[in-house]
Amino acid sequence: MKLFIAVLALLISTSLRAGSFVDQAKKGSSSALNENEINKRKSKKEERDGRNKLSMRRIKPTSGSSDWNTDPTAIPFMLYQVKERTGLPIYINNDGLDVGSDDIFEESIIYLTSHHAWAFNEKESNNLQIWLKRGGTLLLDDCYNKGSSFSDSVQPEVGKMIPGASGTILLKTDHIVSDVFKMVYDTDWPGESLEAMRPWQYFMLDDRPAVFFTPNDDGCGWEISTPPSASNPLGEGIGHGGDNRARERFYMWATNWMMYVYCH
Repeated sequence: MKLFIAVLALLISTSLRAGSFVDQAKKGSSSALNENEINKRKSKKEERDGRNKLSMRRIKPTSGSSDWNTDPTAIPFMLYQVKERTGLPIYINNDGLDVGSDDIFEESIIYLTSHHAWAFNEKESNNLQIWLKRGGTLLLDDCYNKGSSFSDSVQPEVGKMIPGASGTILLKTDHIVSDVFKMVYDTDWPGESLEAMRPWQYFMLDDRPAVFFTPNDDGCGWEISTPPSASNPLGEGIGHGGDNRARERFYMWATNWMMYVYCH
């Protein structure tokens, strides 16, 4: 993990010499990969090498009725947007990750979403506990966006991985996470306007936020339902009304958060 952070710092330094994150973001925030392009990338041997690249894998729990593979275009298009906005390389693997296996130790960031309650068995929880202690970061995303059994599962399941941990509301005034939504863009924060959005939470482990929870269905804000076109270069959005202006906010938040996790 330390070696990866060092390499990432070098990549960021190189990117900054070519132009700031913000400058690059202004140039490349309105395009996305279509399904064929993603498949072509996955077919190339070099694209299957995730070393020294930004990535996020989705979790496939082995128990329960979690629809973990909902929003299938969310992670690929979010990562592509991060690449366009930062100039940093990405690696896309949208297959479900078994966190009870050793494969988890090849990942820096993992992601779980569902409309339903979820749970990890003892082996998965123990593996996740070790992985988090080694520097991994887990993002939990309630796909229902209205408060659901997914949200109800967060505290007890995170408690298995981080005994005694409790969620802290992620606020702009919190010095621990003061940079999390300012890394590339200085945006409003999820939950800053409580009438429209609900705030994120984070769980601490060894003096760092190791688990983040968003109740706002961010993945639905990243995904697309149709390939991009000349008149709609981002592609048609599915969630949150399909408004590209609203989706732009989700992409900016995701870019900020990814940079925060890899740089802290």
